[in-house]
Amino acid sequence: MGLPSLALLLRGGAYAHRSARADVDFALAAAALDFSLEVYFLGDAITQLAVGRKPDAARLPPGYRAWASLPELGQARLFAERTWLDRCEQRGIRLLAGLEGLERDELRARWRRCSHALVL
Repeated sequence: MGLPSLALLLRGGAYAHRSARADVDFALAAAALDFSLEVYFLGDAITQLAVGRKPDAARLPPGYRAWASLPELGQARLFAERTWLDRCEQRGIRLLAGLEGLERDELRARWRRCSHALVL
């Protein structure tokens, strides 16, 4: 029997408020607690994974770079809507490596297969 799976659905964009830091902290804790973690960045939440952005200019706590360390803690996969990946590419926004793009229906089907789900 495998690890229990947790789908973490994130809706908040980067730099909009402090909760984006809470998102990464929660994901790191879940990975450390031996969950098979699947993180879904919905809509502009994908901007949390933009490489080279600095939150201090917005007077927000650092930590966005912590997403890169998530796979080192345990089984974790990162997903986003393919249309948002395309938008970022068109605008020249580099995203964290390892992010998988899926169509919206594919995302829903995946997270419904997880044994637990949480929307942040």
